[in-house]
Amino acid sequence: MSVDARALAAGVPRWELDWRRLGRRALLGAIVLLAATTLYRNALQGEAGWDFHGGIWQAAQDLLHGRSPYLTPDWRALLHASNAFITPPPLAVLAIPLSVLPFVPATVLWNLLCLGALLAALWIVDVRDWKLYLLAACSFPFVASVALGQPDGLFALALAVAWRRRGSWVGAVAAGALIAAKLLAWPLVLWLLVTRRLRSSLVAMATAAGLLLGSWALIGFQGLAEYPRLLSADARAFEDQSHSVTAAAMRLGASARLGQLVAVACAVAIATLIVWVARGSDRGWFVAAIAVGLLVSPILWTHYLLALLVALAIARPRLDRAWLLTLAFWLSPAETSPGWQIWVVLIAACALAVVAARPTPAERPSR
Repeated sequence: MSVDARALAAGVPRWELDWRRLGRRALLGAIVLLAATTLYRNALQGEAGWDFHGGIWQAAQDLLHGRSPYLTPDWRALLHASNAFITPPPLAVLAIPLSVLPFVPATVLWNLLCLGALLAALWIVDVRDWKLYLLAACSFPFVASVALGQPDGLFALALAVAWRRRGSWVGAVAAGALIAAKLLAWPLVLWLLVTRRLRSSLVAMATAAGLLLGSWALIGFQGLAEYPRLLSADARAFEDQSHSVTAAAMRLGASARLGQLVAVACAVAIATLIVWVARGSDRGWFVAAIAVGLLVSPILWTHYLLALLVALAIARPRLDRAWLLTLAFWLSPAETSPGWQIWVVLIAACALAVVAARPTPAERPSR
């Protein structure tokens, strides 16, 4: 018996089901149109791949010629450049094949690679609902990532593998590679330790250290000694311009140091709530690790939040009302947004993390 036939047998008019289906498709269509319009305007303004151009693509060229890709650790220079390469070298090593191509085709291939990585991440965590693939690809975090040429799709793939193959060396290597590429993923080691995966945590740390030292060795360890100062300078340059807790606190008049203390306190509080809601489950600790890395960071660009979509996909592999939380990220499309928009994004991100950790009906103990 078809869905419509069962509905009619239950006394539910067929037109009501059609309206619900139409509403869902209209919403998805509107999101696709919004995403396409955003990327089109980004290209018209000559800003497509802005971060990729000044960051990974240029850094890959520097590594290819044995030069350091890093600027002097001066916050004024970083603020003036606005798109300097800050992340550790492994990403630049990955992009070396693209560095020999002109910028436009290199950017297109890079974004296609990241899109494929995002779709693969969703498949790995058992998402089979085509609507979720569409919603994730058109979410503001991923649209922002594509517009800037950021590697968040690759991070999503590493995160998905780390979860799916947790307890195996494959998952540990994925976690270590993610930490080496994006240092704010370091709480994943805590997740492995708390869930008693000591061997996996050691493999993850060894992988991260090996990738970091190996990639830096390609340029004779240039910039390694100054790297902590570079991170501090980058935080000072942009800590009041992103969607971080630090930025939100500074908008309220707090100093940078006080803002960072508030960020740490918020991260601990939200992580505690997540673990409590999840009843100490493996997924709860995993989501808490992601949340801590995001909330404690002095800089939180909106495209970082793609990691939370992976966490939500693990818990909710089919489209439901929880995924509506991701629409809140569209309310603050500019990083230098008014304070209230920063709080909207932060609250939505925290709510999404809590929902991602919450046990599903099938996981709740029967009474």
